[in-house]
Amino acid sequence: SPSATGGNGDEADFQRVFDEYVALKVKCGESTQGLTFAKFGDKLRKNRDELMAKTGCQHVKFTVYIKDGKAMLKASPVK
Repeated sequence: SPSATGGNGDEADFQRVFDEYVALKVKCGESTQGLTFAKFGDKLRKNRDELMAKTGCQHVKFTVYIKDGKAMLKASPVK
């Protein structure tokens, strides 16, 4: 369902990022217990809104990567 912000494709993107994040956690042997898309999506929305307010960017790109054997998430402003 489109979000109140007009469903600009972010929700589909969040689902993809969530899937990648979970897959990476499993690969690293980390627990995914209690990790839900609802909670994860809220976190991404909060990070996105803060970054957009801070940098004035139009879009935020989330990247999933491994650091020190742990799944990490990085938010980058996109002009």
